[in-house]
Amino acid sequence: MNGYKIEVTDELLACYLEGKLTAQEKAAVEHYLSEHTEAMDAVILARYEMGYRRTKRRFYVYAITTFVLVACLALLLWRLLTPLHVKVNVTEDRNYAIPSLPFEGGTLECEYAGNALQRITVSPDNATVFLNDIPYRLKGSLVHLVFEADGYQTIDTVVKAQRSVELSVRRNNDLGVVFGRVCDFESNQPIEGALVSLLDYTTITDALGQFRIEIPFDKQDVTQRVLVAKEGYQTWDELYRPSATEPWLISLEKEVQP
Repeated sequence: MNGYKIEVTDELLACYLEGKLTAQEKAAVEHYLSEHTEAMDAVILARYEMGYRRTKRRFYVYAITTFVLVACLALLLWRLLTPLHVKVNVTEDRNYAIPSLPFEGGTLECEYAGNALQRITVSPDNATVFLNDIPYRLKGSLVHLVFEADGYQTIDTVVKAQRSVELSVRRNNDLGVVFGRVCDFESNQPIEGALVSLLDYTTITDALGQFRIEIPFDKQDVTQRVLVAKEGYQTWDELYRPSATEPWLISLEKEVQP
């Protein structure tokens, strides 16, 4: 026991090192240490070791924190310097496809942030292409895409720069219309009432000899067989390419009388 009526134990000394004593307990311990040199030396050594351990822990914490910050900064810098590769998947819309005519590819043009246009060939074997050299900082910015292919609707759209973009292409129905005029071979006068047949579809020419037949996608082809019949005329039977802009001009010859 010391003059402060508090017994100084090893547990109390440990609390003293950690600064967890009341004012009375602290005074008692310091009075005890002033009278016991060996205890004072032990406390000084223990305090030094505790300080060393704290410093060592701080060093590790600072080192790990610095490493994480440097790694994050390096990753951010790498992201900013690495171009964004945009994968564009070009697929054919089956609702507007022609079974007899498989997709044969086309061209895809890309323009972003006013930069030069990229022109990429889309092949039928690999309809997935990559837009390269787009700065990563432009991720989320607008990219102008134009897809063109013979027999397909042109896609002219603006999308966000991201890792993957889907483009669904459709046939343009150029092969879905057959129209024209039927006239007399000799007089070149229009023939009214001529029966025009194509596949399972038929129509009758009007007073001007005009006709028009719409062909659904599932029956379209690059050529169609058309039959034109009119009493008193020879039947006309030919293969032609349908066109939404070019009319068919059909001339019927009169039957030869026996």
